[in-house]
Amino acid sequence: MKQVKHNQRGAVTLIGALFIVIVLSVMAMALLRMASSNILDSAANNDSTEALFVAETGIEHAAFLYSSTGSCIGLAGIGPVTAGRGSFSLLNAVVQPTGECRVRVSASVGSGLTNPAVRTIDADLRLAGSSDGWIVGDNGTILGWDGATWAAVTSPTTRDLYDVYCTSATDCNAVGERGTIIHWDGANWTNRPSNVPSDFFGRPVDLFAVSCEPGNPDNCFAAGANRFFGLSLAIIQRWNGTTWSNSAFVFNSGDWRFYDLSCPSATCYVVTANGVIGRFNPASGNWFNDTSNTTVPLNGIACTTNNYCWVVGNRTGNNWNFDFIPDAVTSWSPLTLGVTGLQKRNLNAVSCVDMNDCWAVADHGGSNYVLGHWNGLSWSPQLVGNSAQRENLNAVHCLAGNDCWAVGNYRNGGNVIHYNGASWAYIGAPVTNNVNLNGVHFPPGAGGGGGGGSSVSVIRWQEIIGN
Repeated sequence: MKQVKHNQRGAVTLIGALFIVIVLSVMAMALLRMASSNILDSAANNDSTEALFVAETGIEHAAFLYSSTGSCIGLAGIGPVTAGRGSFSLLNAVVQPTGECRVRVSASVGSGLTNPAVRTIDADLRLAGSSDGWIVGDNGTILGWDGATWAAVTSPTTRDLYDVYCTSATDCNAVGERGTIIHWDGANWTNRPSNVPSDFFGRPVDLFAVSCEPGNPDNCFAAGANRFFGLSLAIIQRWNGTTWSNSAFVFNSGDWRFYDLSCPSATCYVVTANGVIGRFNPASGNWFNDTSNTTVPLNGIACTTNNYCWVVGNRTGNNWNFDFIPDAVTSWSPLTLGVTGLQKRNLNAVSCVDMNDCWAVADHGGSNYVLGHWNGLSWSPQLVGNSAQRENLNAVHCLAGNDCWAVGNYRNGGNVIHYNGASWAYIGAPVTNNVNLNGVHFPPGAGGGGGGGSSVSVIRWQEIIGN
């Protein structure tokens, strides 16, 4: 009996030991599985988070490229680009109806323990003022800049338009034939009554120029004239925020056509075809004649301050003719520049970035665009070869030293050229046959793009789930 009890006790001990071993093994396997799962989950979460950061890096890369080139569609198909432990690709880029560039960025990060984490983002990029630039031309033509191209915009008139000026992205005025004035409110162009007088034949006065006190949409001027029987009926209209009304009136012999306006402040200047320069005194509310010291027809004016302006006009013989007010001086000083060959053309318009950087545009010379550049010390003529599109240039607007636009007469398409800081290039625009482009302007602070290095804002972005 004693022997039997001893054997039973040994069997019970063995069974207990086996049970403990089995339990410990099961626990170890469970702990191993739990540890492995935590490691994998943690790695996957880290990869997913980092993929989002890589996608944001891709957006920054797209914004840089968009700023440098001004091309939205050119962003598509770039990548993969390595960033951190992953990479990103720019899958697609499309210009939206509102003018923004929508780019899709996909980023991938893999730790090696799990499948790569993929995050996809759509971001809307906007060049500063990219959809705010305007060109106007014959037959009521209006072109808007969408950040990549010029596109036709619905116009409320079929009259020829000669000039456009914007105080902001939501306030622009364009003027033209038979007293036409139209206004942009940020959504639509609409007609505004100009109340200009009519000439002997019952024709309302044509308006050739418009300008406003910077940042003040309630203080603008429009100027123009009609010619008949050797007489001029010239008019300057003023906008007070409610109506356009007469500010100056000339009915006289001679060519008193008011061709261009510039308002560097509440003080404004106007130039005429008979060589007169007029100045508006905001204190008195009256216009008076400055002594221009020239009789050359004056076509364009650009002022950076009240006492720093350049005026350009028709050539005489082998000379380009300018009038200017040196900084801190109140009197005008005529300046001539001797030119030769194809450079001997009339100067039609001028635009200045500052006192050291101005561009003037002229009639074409042979197969070339003709322009002049002021570097702060002297003017230098430039010929830009373009046999297919060469034509007269009628207007120019410089937003920055590396971002200028000039427009001109029709020839095998809409004549639009752009300066990127290094050279001028033909951009073109969709217009019907024989439609001349007469005016171009961007609101203050805008960036035209076209390779001008404009600033870019990310307007909105959202993650695409499930792609």
